[in-house]
Amino acid sequence: MRTETELLKLLRRGNLSAGELEELLADRAVRRFHSVRLALAAHPRTPRGEALTLATTLYWRGLARLSGDARVHPEVRRAADRDLSRRLPEMALAERVDLARTAGRGTLLPLRNDPDPRVLSALLDNRFTTEPDVVQVAARRGAARVLLETIAAHPRWSASPAVRGALLRNRSLPLAVALALLTRASTRDLAGLRDSPGVPGLLRACAERVLARRAAPL
Repeated sequence: MRTETELLKLLRRGNLSAGELEELLADRAVRRFHSVRLALAAHPRTPRGEALTLATTLYWRGLARLSGDARVHPEVRRAADRDLSRRLPEMALAERVDLARTAGRGTLLPLRNDPDPRVLSALLDNRFTTEPDVVQVAARRGAARVLLETIAAHPRWSASPAVRGALLRNRSLPLAVALALLTRASTRDLAGLRDSPGVPGLLRACAERVLARRAAPL
């Protein structure tokens, strides 16, 4: 009987024959290892029906691996995303945070609506996260201050004009953070801050000052 390590090494072989793969799939003893079931589900030559059946036996971390692996067939990735979405309400916070960092695009969509700012902060570092995702989070009414501060300080997303604009228009953004963002804001966002009712006086005055400086002749 082959060990888990031997089976995984075999599945990583580029010249694994169809006959060897069929033999592994037919051997029920092979499926006692979670890592081997995952490798079989992800293998590009595993028949689709077998891969989908194997995916239903995986723990959430294995499903996250399938979800985020572009080499896995799209149908298998979608099945992993559906299963993860069903499990989300029962997952602990630490698990959702980990998932937000590693899952594929299909699982990120429901995670954008997670109420905990720690999950949303983790989502910022996911390689599948897009600018519209972050804009939606940054514009959320009543968003936690710590989340908005995290977005404003993020090395990737703080460089996005669309994200900065969403942050500046969010009334929950701490004033000190808003003031720091003003010099990089677009003229349109500055004018919006100047003209919108309810904007703190100091922030409005600073927006007016930056606009005046930009309008002044060189």
